[in-house]
Parts: sequence; C-alpha cells; structure tokens
Amino acid sequence: MTILEINGHDYTHYVADDGYDWSRDDLDSEKTKRVRSGKLRRNKITEKRNLTFKMLPMPEALAAQLDTDLHAAAFNVKYLDLHGEQTREFYCSQFPAKLRQIIDKGNRLWSGVSFGLHEI
Repeated sequence: MTILEINGHDYTHYVADDGYDWSRDDLDSEKTKRVRSGKLRRNKITEKRNLTFKMLPMPEALAAQLDTDLHAAAFNVKYLDLHGEQTREFYCSQFPAKLRQIIDKGNRLWSGVSFGLHEI
C-alpha cells in the first residue's frame, strides 16, 4: 500500500509509525457570510487536502531526492486518503527539517525530516 509517493519516488517505508496526518479544508467564496439573524449563508467552492509527514532516519541520497521532489512549484503525490489511494497535485511551502547527521557504518543518515503538503 502506498502512503507517500512523490513524482514516482516511493517514500512509504520512511514514514514514521505515527508520522502521517491528513486533513480536508473547505474553501468558501467571498459570498459566504452571516446574515443579520446570525445564520450562515455558505457558498462552498471546493475542498482541498493537507498532508503532514514525519519521516524516519533516511540515507543522505534519499533525503536529497525528497528535498528535490518537494522543491518543485507543483508535483504529483500518490497517498493514502480516507477515500482510498489518491493521486493529486500538491506544493510544499516549507521543509522544516532538523537534519542531524548520524554515522552508520560510513553511511550518513539524516533524521528529523518533516514537511506539509498542500493540495493545489
């Protein structure tokens, strides 16, 4: 099962056990407002997904590939949604990573990688 694939690169095995959060946000038009009685008159335009990931320590080359994938202005993501596996277009405005170098048999692993994806 795919939990996270970006531009064809599968990062599923590096998503931490408690490292995936999903949300749905509604977008309303400027016509949405409360009337004098206090009742809301709503004009919903659409809904968008927001995904947040915390990753396990990963090899330096894979962390660099992830950074490259997230750096694009827009990219395709295959992910697990409440409604099954989905593929949608997202962007990442921040890559807040506390990258701590760990040496493991001469290979560098990077930990503390986390990021949010916002549907376009």
